[in-house]
Amino acid sequence: MTIKIQALSGADEKGKLNTEWLLLVNEGDRPFNALGCSITVSKGSGSRPRVVTTFKAGLIVQPKEVVRLVTGSSGRSSHGAAPEEEGVRNFHLYLKAPYLERSKLVVRLMNRQQEICRTSYDPEKPDAPESDSQEPAQD
Repeated sequence: MTIKIQALSGADEKGKLNTEWLLLVNEGDRPFNALGCSITVSKGSGSRPRVVTTFKAGLIVQPKEVVRLVTGSSGRSSHGAAPEEEGVRNFHLYLKAPYLERSKLVVRLMNRQQEICRTSYDPEKPDAPESDSQEPAQD
């Protein structure tokens, strides 16, 4: 199973949490269940990561599916409108604050202690993350 963070985008303006998102792609041939997985951020590859959110249930990425993980809430107009794109499903994280605020952040998808994938975030290049490693997840 190969999971990849394809793109990242920070919030366009303060308080508009639905404009902050990351694209998660399942390039494998089996569904990926994110139960127990976490999104973490750190200042660099050597820094201790901070957990942004942990998935309790509900996020299953089908083979070849692209899912946009949107920071804000779908029910709050103050968070702005989430981007809509054909072939991309939006999944809201319901976070209260943005997490892509600094440059040179390392964003990871973790399953407990195992890193599934990671990328670097640079606000100057929001749609072109630098892939540090793409480790296939083991079930």
